[in-house]
Amino acid sequence: MAGTTASNGDDPASTRTTLGRICAELEQIRALVTAAGAGGEAERVLAALREGGDIAAAERELHRLLRRAGVAGGLTGITRGAGVGGIPPTPGHPTGPAALVCPVGRCPRAVLLDDPPEVPRDCRLHALPLRLLPPPT
Repeated sequence: MAGTTASNGDDPASTRTTLGRICAELEQIRALVTAAGAGGEAERVLAALREGGDIAAAERELHRLLRRAGVAGGLTGITRGAGVGGIPPTPGHPTGPAALVCPVGRCPRAVLLDDPPEVPRDCRLHALPLRLLPPPT
């Protein structure tokens, strides 16, 4: 089943991206697996992540739990939209607004300050507010 997930446990950037996706979608993940009776299993996986556990192993387990909950695509079956695109920065010319980023620096998740208010502005995994990262200058 590991082949059905999006990250590659050998690629740190890929596993960091996975952690960001888990954080952003945690509320929905919890609701789905809890409704399927696997809330306790999911909380054990999340506790291991909070303690610095293996991201790839947690991804595989959450993927399995979501499939068991009826989400055919598992972890990759939960999406919120296209995400943020952008233009490459040019020295001296900021190309984007300030953003809120992972408070513990474990994932690449970012929320722009002008994103809609319903976009979570906290790390659901660590229960901390996202940290302000000013725009590049």
